[in-house]
Amino acid sequence: MSSTPLPNPTHRRRISRRTLWLGMVAAVVVPWVAAWSLVPDKRIDWRCLSDIEFDTVTADGKLVQVVGTMASDYARNGTGTARFAGRIRQVDTVNVVHRMSEFEYVALDSMMRVNTVRASRLATDDAPDDLVFQYVYGGFRAGHTDYFQAMRTGSGMSVGFNDQPRVFCAAPPTTDPR
Repeated sequence: MSSTPLPNPTHRRRISRRTLWLGMVAAVVVPWVAAWSLVPDKRIDWRCLSDIEFDTVTADGKLVQVVGTMASDYARNGTGTARFAGRIRQVDTVNVVHRMSEFEYVALDSMMRVNTVRASRLATDDAPDDLVFQYVYGGFRAGHTDYFQAMRTGSGMSVGFNDQPRVFCAAPPTTDPR
């Protein structure tokens, strides 16, 4: 007599349950993967450049004046950089501000959330951090999160931070690879 083992009915059930489970997961995941690859990425690179001047009178009546140029670049992968070069004048003291930050951004309908990843003072910057964060831009501090509104304006975009004027941003010109 041959002693061939009989198939284990519980083992057979495990295989069919596993197959059924994998089939259900594939049925749910595959359409989403296909749809994701068919949806075009509408994000484009943006470049913003603005000469700014802020005049603020403090609670004790002193004038603080900020003058400079802010340049921001937004990459389509959700990262960007911001750079400010200018000065802060407070009564008889003038400080040079030359700061740069790297950030990540996310679009939330017409709003954007910007989170500063890294920030640094550059050569010639001698301004105290507290003055820069209060009067120039708080985003020159790692970990800072800011929300602002972005609106399409013709071929460009207009953005506005809290306590700052709107800035017009343009898509960089495309270069012809020919």
